[in-house]
Order: sequence, then structure tokens, then C-alpha cells
Amino acid sequence: MLNPKCYTSEKVWHHELENLFQQSWVFVGLLFELEGLSHNGVRVANKSIVIQCDPQGKPRAFLNVCSHRHAEICEAGVHQGALRCPYHGWSYDRRGVPVGIPQREAFPLVIAAPEQFRLKEFQCECAGQFIFVRIADGGRNLREYLGDQYEFLVRASQGMSGYLDEFREDVHANWKVVIENSLEGYHVPAVHSATLMQASGMAKEENSPEFFLGDRLHTHLEHAAETEWVSRFQRLRSKIGEWPWHFEHYTHHFIFPNLTVTSFMGYSFHIQKFDPTGVDRTTVHSRTVGVEFKNATPAGKKIMELIYSDGHDFTRKVFAEDGLICKKVQNGLQSAEKVATLAAGLEDRVLHFQRAYSTATK
Repeated sequence: MLNPKCYTSEKVWHHELENLFQQSWVFVGLLFELEGLSHNGVRVANKSIVIQCDPQGKPRAFLNVCSHRHAEICEAGVHQGALRCPYHGWSYDRRGVPVGIPQREAFPLVIAAPEQFRLKEFQCECAGQFIFVRIADGGRNLREYLGDQYEFLVRASQGMSGYLDEFREDVHANWKVVIENSLEGYHVPAVHSATLMQASGMAKEENSPEFFLGDRLHTHLEHAAETEWVSRFQRLRSKIGEWPWHFEHYTHHFIFPNLTVTSFMGYSFHIQKFDPTGVDRTTVHSRTVGVEFKNATPAGKKIMELIYSDGHDFTRKVFAEDGLICKKVQNGLQSAEKVATLAAGLEDRVLHFQRAYSTATK
């Protein structure tokens, strides 16, 4: 178990940024965000990065620093248009090469060999719609790093049709506190008595959730759907139509170190990215992504719109409850003297995460 100081020490936090987050494949965004001439400013470890697609449609990751006088080229988030430095107006092509330089005759070395002034590039690969960046050179490719989660992400990407909901908020707790909170349901009766405890859809049997802990880094669970809920959806199929991947359970996947993907029956996917923006602050980027429905009737489309709308409100309420309890955990960690005590079975995914973390930070 991790020492409480691992959650409160600035020194540990900087070590994580410079080692764990630079050595790991870190989730940065979704491929459909980069459609057309657009780019995405993100932060990976302690680096400011910009993601864009090359002419062949492959995502590329570059240091978000102009080759001229080191200004940050773009702010965080998705932006339309070519990369253009706001300081002196240098612009870059899809491969990170400077191609638009005001008063270009003043830069004979750049004009003679523009490739030598390309933006620094980092490893960048996709699993379906999911884009990952690795700052450190070498290491395993993304497919090897993800293991079985690679196929899950590829299949989950089928038919993704854009955002149904999106928000970005800070949680006043260390990133590990927020991750660990997402990995166990033991807190649900106490923290989510008015939300998750009242929700229908998942089977209530004590042994319903099944944990998958075989990978040394990543974990997931599956929780069977209620029989009545499945039957209800079956009766509505003639109206709502067919979606690409239909399964009869809730699933929660954690991809180390900063990504969770959840879905109930595959009709949408909730994707959360956790950024360690301070020793006691985590920025959570939450996206709910819809999938394409075939042969849906107008009435069926209306039914799904209502389901999605209810889901958005529900997600934000649960997030607010989790944010408050994570802050309380962080406050307690400031005074804690002993390692935590974990429940056998109920909190096995938390233990798995701590072991993965300990290995990654050696």
C-alpha cells in the first residue's frame, strides 16, 4: 500500500510527471476531434503538446513551442485552422515544418533548410478513435502496452458519432485519489445514496460485478444488466434500431495511467481523462460519445434523446458527489500517518492500481 505522503508530496508529484507520465502511453484525445484542418493542445507530463493529423490522416504529436522564439503555439483545447504562432505569425504544415514566415528573407537558414526547424515530435499512436502519446523514446508500441484493452478500444470506436455531452472540471485532490475512487463501488451506498443507489439497470446480486485483473497495468469490470432492463430494450429495438456493439452489461475500463471508459449496453461511451495539474488538483475531462443507430424511427430517436438527456444530468450529479468526497480524502491524507486498509474483494482494483503505480515509479 502507498504511503500517504505519495498523495501530498510535491517532490513525489514532480517525480511522477518526469518518470511515470513520460514513460507511459498517455491518452490525449479522440481522432474525430481532429477532422478537417484542426489541432488539439494538451499537456502530457510536464510538456505542452499539440496534436494534429498529417496529410495521410495519421495523428502526430509535437512540442507546442515555436521554433523561432519559443512562444506556446496554441492554448489547451481543439482549434480550427493551421498551426500559427501568436507571437510573430510563424505557421507550420501538417508535419510540423515551418512554411509561413513573415519577412522570410531575414531567416536565410530557415528558408534554406526548413526541415531542420521542424517542431520536436513525440511518439503518437491510435487504438481506434483513442489517441495516445508517449514522451520517452523507445519502449513498447501502443498495442503491446494496452494488451487486451487495445481490442476493446478499437471495438468501442466503431460507429462513434461525436459528443453527446462534454465538460472539464477540477477536482481538489491528488490524481491517484480520483483514480482510486473510480475503481471501487464500496463507497457508493455512503456517497451516492441519492444517485447510483437509486438507479435502475444493473443487477443487484452481490456477486454481479466481475473483475478482470490479469494485466499488470490495466483493469476492467463487467456488471450484468437487470433482466427487465434488457427485455425493455429488446421490446424497443424496432423503434430505436441497431447500434454497432450491443452487450448486456455495464463495463468500466481503466487504462493506466489516466483513462477510464465506461458503457452500459454499448449505446454510448463515457470517456474520462485525468490530468495531474497539481499535487492536490486533478483536471477531469469528461466526454460522453454517441454511436450510430441504424433503422431508427423518429419515435426511437426521441426515446434515445431522452435517455441521453437523463444520463447527462445523472453523470454530473455523480461527478459532483465524487468531487466532494475526493476533496475530503485529500484533506485527510494531509494528516494521515498509516497506510490505508483495503477490503478484500471489494477494493481489489485499487490494490492492483497501487501495485502498477509502484512498479511504474521505481
